[in-house]
Amino acid sequence: MKWNLSLSTQELGFIAVMTALCVTSNYAMIGLPNIKFMDLFVFVSGYCFGILPGLLVGVFTWLVYGTLNPYGFSLPIWVATSLGEGLYGLVGGLSKKFGLEVPDLLRIRKKEYWICSIKIALLGFLLTSLYDLFTNVVSALTAGLPIPIVLIAGIPFAILHEGSNIAFFFWGGTTLIMIIQRIPMMRGVENG
Repeated sequence: MKWNLSLSTQELGFIAVMTALCVTSNYAMIGLPNIKFMDLFVFVSGYCFGILPGLLVGVFTWLVYGTLNPYGFSLPIWVATSLGEGLYGLVGGLSKKFGLEVPDLLRIRKKEYWICSIKIALLGFLLTSLYDLFTNVVSALTAGLPIPIVLIAGIPFAILHEGSNIAFFFWGGTTLIMIIQRIPMMRGVENG
């Protein structure tokens, strides 16, 4: 697999807009613990613009949101959440490269739409499970608490996070990708 590490002006603009959208939506939903559109937006960024832009949207989002977080700042947790969020963009980009086809908005059939939505929701669930496990383990190590205790205590938050992401990825993933792919500038962008 060839990695393209250069970014076009369009890609840089998209990264900035999507990062701003993620950060803004996080603050707008601050009262809902672990329920955020951010993971979906990062995945969609990776799918639509490629691995590197997707990774950067995830990392940049947490670099901003994690630094100016009303819940406080912890360097190890900040690094873990930044890397963990980048995983959504990485998998978004890889899923397109390895065959997850989102139908064209103007030529879609209902069956294709629902099958694609189920696949994206499943990816969202798996990614969120990995993210929650990773960040909870880092949190436990940072706080000096036993990992099993932190994992058990995190179950209600994981249920909220994973459940909301299943819904967001199912209802929003295919639709957002189809809409973004119809934007004229997208037709000339090569995914990297």
